[in-house]
Amino acid sequence: MLLMEHRREHRVPTDKPVSLTVLGDPETRLTAMVKNASGRGLGLISPESVASGAAVKIEIGDSIFLGEAMYCRTTEDGYYVGIELTEVLSGLAALSRIAQEFNDQLEPAASHWR
Repeated sequence: MLLMEHRREHRVPTDKPVSLTVLGDPETRLTAMVKNASGRGLGLISPESVASGAAVKIEIGDSIFLGEAMYCRTTEDGYYVGIELTEVLSGLAALSRIAQEFNDQLEPAASHWR
């Protein structure tokens, strides 16, 4: 039987642990493993099921990925969750450092006006 590949982008295999937060009330924070990645999405192994359509936040190093769980399947390792990425925020450590430097420059001026 011939299976056709319907993905638009090639997936790169990886085995990287990440922090997965299922957004909602309450939020659920899990440690998941990235199994593969593409420019549009991630395939994760999660210890818990994630509902299709759930908004998720994935933290890898100083980057945050926001997306939506498109599907979730039971596997021998837990649950395989397909995530479609909607936003990527990277370089957060550098951004935080720049914001602190900017704040430090403003503080002497702010005390001058008091």
